[in-house]
Amino acid sequence: MSSIPNQPIPLNDLSLVAQAQHGVDAQAITSFREYAQLSKEVMAGLLHVTPKTIDNLKAKRRKIGVVQAEILLSLIRLFNRGEHLFGSIDEFKGWLGLPQPALEMQPPNKFLFSITGIRLVEECLERIEQGYAA
Repeated sequence: MSSIPNQPIPLNDLSLVAQAQHGVDAQAITSFREYAQLSKEVMAGLLHVTPKTIDNLKAKRRKIGVVQAEILLSLIRLFNRGEHLFGSIDEFKGWLGLPQPALEMQPPNKFLFSITGIRLVEECLERIEQGYAA
């Protein structure tokens, strides 16, 4: 299994919020995007910014905003958990595209654009970890 280089994975919500408030380097967006095998356009959409904004933040070596940092850190945690559970990013991404009963038969990838949506997908993974149908 791979992991995201130079990016600590927040284990709980308190550490996630603290890390987001402290700031996350824009380079973490690219590291996660490559790890998760997402296009720049999809990554920008998940963070509610433009691809140009991501490029500018990286070029200026700036930290991303707290809201974008919280979404990014939540995605990092989710994808690491999914990779661990399914054995690979490819398997996890396949599952993200499948309709899930707990999400009213919508695929989990439709929920990755908000903190609440990411949390709902995490709950699905938790059900699978505990042996229940997602």
